[in-house]
Amino acid sequence: MKFKALEKDLLRYCWMISIITAASVLIFHNTFKIDSNTPVIFALLVGVRFFILGLINIWILKTIPRISPAMPKKKQRLLRYAAGYVLAIILFFSTDPFEQYALPNSGPWTLGARLSSILLQSMINNSLIIIMQNFIILQHEKAGTDLENSRLRAASLESANLLLKQQIHPHFLFNALSMLKSLYKTDVHAGEAYLSHLVSFLRASLADRRSGVSDLADEIKLCKDYLTMQQIRFDKALVCTIGIPEEIQLRGAVPSFSIQSLIENAIKHNEVTAASPLKILVYYKDCRIIVENNLQPRTHVDAPSGKGLINLVERYRILSGDEVIIRQDNNTFSVSIKVLNNEDSNHRR
Repeated sequence: MKFKALEKDLLRYCWMISIITAASVLIFHNTFKIDSNTPVIFALLVGVRFFILGLINIWILKTIPRISPAMPKKKQRLLRYAAGYVLAIILFFSTDPFEQYALPNSGPWTLGARLSSILLQSMINNSLIIIMQNFIILQHEKAGTDLENSRLRAASLESANLLLKQQIHPHFLFNALSMLKSLYKTDVHAGEAYLSHLVSFLRASLADRRSGVSDLADEIKLCKDYLTMQQIRFDKALVCTIGIPEEIQLRGAVPSFSIQSLIENAIKHNEVTAASPLKILVYYKDCRIIVENNLQPRTHVDAPSGKGLINLVERYRILSGDEVIIRQDNNTFSVSIKVLNNEDSNHRR
């Protein structure tokens, strides 16, 4: 018989409860010195009854939906319980002679004398089996619901990322192409350098990152291409220093475009002038990447939605559960993100 994940767990617990019950009966028998010539046989009988009851309930659980798939879940559950108790009574009635053999001093076998005992034992044993199986079913349903919710959150996040790209890239491309046109009119070599970094940046931004995570070294390279273009545009008005150890870059990972988007946010929301240069510092401390800039807010910002940071917080919550730390005082603004391991790309997916 081929079992699915739920059925395998149900079968595993059938074995477990049967062995535990048989061992408990044997220990109870020896402790209280119950008068019986065959305690081992009686203990085995109790264990075998539990195991067969478990198999019967598993069979019922599989059979009812297959026979009546259109039946409401509540009616299927009631039918399952009723069928289980009926078959449990039949099982105990048919195996009662073995119990009489294992407990010879219980008196002569008569239907009237044994019926109440058979009914009581079958009801109690089947109730224990149903409670155990319902608990396992509930755990599987909860795990399935959690997995589905995680997949839905991941799909929602992927859609949000795609929407964010669609919102940012046209604006970025417009500025980049305008800058490129201006450079080719004034400085061809600078224009060629700008174009080279633009192609590299766009190639990386269009790459298919299904896990949502990039190697830290790749993210830093993307940032450097982006910063080179921005420094050609702003010249000495923009100063950005990236100080992340090479060994951290080689073994670490971060959500794709996380550091680049934080640098872009700093440029977008602050004044960048030769008189008041914007200084951005990207550094590593205590297993985290910190992007920090001096605070000099712009009086007017195009579409100040704040969705970029919200998106980043949600991505970390799904990927690894780590917190994105945002701090601001009178002089500085900083965002701290956890450096992930490469295996975190599959976390909660």
